Amino acid sequence: MSKSFSRMWSLLVVLVVGGFGMVSSAWAKDVTDVLGRVVDVPEHVQRVVLGEGRLISTLAILDRDQPFKRVVGWQNDLRKLDPNTYAAYVAKFPEVKDIPLIGQASEQSVSAEEILSLKPDLAVFSISGHGPTEHSPVADILEKAGIPVLFVDFRVNPVQGTHDSMTALGKALGREAQAQAFLDFYQQHIDHITETLGVIDDSKRPSVFLELLAGVWANPGHTTGKGGMGELINLVGGRNIAAGVVPGALGDISVEYALKADPDIYILTGNQKPGVMMGAGIDQATAQASLKQVLSRPEFAQLRAIREGNVHGLWHDFYNSPYNILAIEAMAKWIHPEKFASLDPQHTLEQINQQFLGMPLAGQYWISEQK
Repeated sequence: MSKSFSRMWSLLVVLVVGGFGMVSSAWAKDVTDVLGRVVDVPEHVQRVVLGEGRLISTLAILDRDQPFKRVVGWQNDLRKLDPNTYAAYVAKFPEVKDIPLIGQASEQSVSAEEILSLKPDLAVFSISGHGPTEHSPVADILEKAGIPVLFVDFRVNPVQGTHDSMTALGKALGREAQAQAFLDFYQQHIDHITETLGVIDDSKRPSVFLELLAGVWANPGHTTGKGGMGELINLVGGRNIAAGVVPGALGDISVEYALKADPDIYILTGNQKPGVMMGAGIDQATAQASLKQVLSRPEFAQLRAIREGNVHGLWHDFYNSPYNILAIEAMAKWIHPEKFASLDPQHTLEQINQQFLGMPLAGQYWISEQK
């Protein structure tokens, strides 16, 4: 039975049962995703498949008391790529261990057949990442089977993507008020930063090298370009040294390029060994020790930022989460400490925990090198 025929038949049943007295639209609502696609979503979504497990951060805000209540399947990337956050969720919600897996930590591992067997009301995919994306055959198969697919984005265009994604998910899940409350909070903090910073000449922008998952890859220099976290560097008045050579959100620069650029500020992201230990359940001493260990690599030892102590660490998964406002505030303080002396990202974290999350963010999510 085709999707259109099924919907026509459902509408006919409503008309007959209701004595032709009214036409009901309860069977679906239109939701616009980050790609501008208008998606027909069931009125009461109860069964959701997440294309990346780390997208649970959105449901932690929208379904704050029971973030997993609708999740009937997800990828295994949270367990593999951010095991500390996974362990924290399992400790509070033991049922997390029993959520069926639709794949591991790559788009190629995702099984459309497994998703179909779970009979979801909605599939949520990112436009870029470790799961099915815009051009994935998995998305095509699901749509042909009548399962709506909603695309979100927290990593390519993180600020606008956060607005568009939370708005879409809020409407799809019947959590418009929760989504809007978070976005109002988010925008207030963005506005404070942009208004405090004002118009800044390029010559007054400190240069920044942000190394993603520093110490994890065999070849150092995995970084961000004009999009992604690079967009956030620009937002807070920094000049990303990779913006001119990495066109997208992610890419790589050579050690030689980084040394020649000799940035004012060096920021490393991480979440587990052998990189910088950051995030859920990590204390300050552990984070500091792991940062020191990564900085002992010889490749970047001659960077002026390292010699002068302008080195900082960020939880890696800010790059793909609505919690990115915390990374924005932390970087603002590091890049323009004189302008943002009163800015307190720790207070912002506490506000997010109190106002929006049933399970608080508890751990070391950013850190600065201690000499």
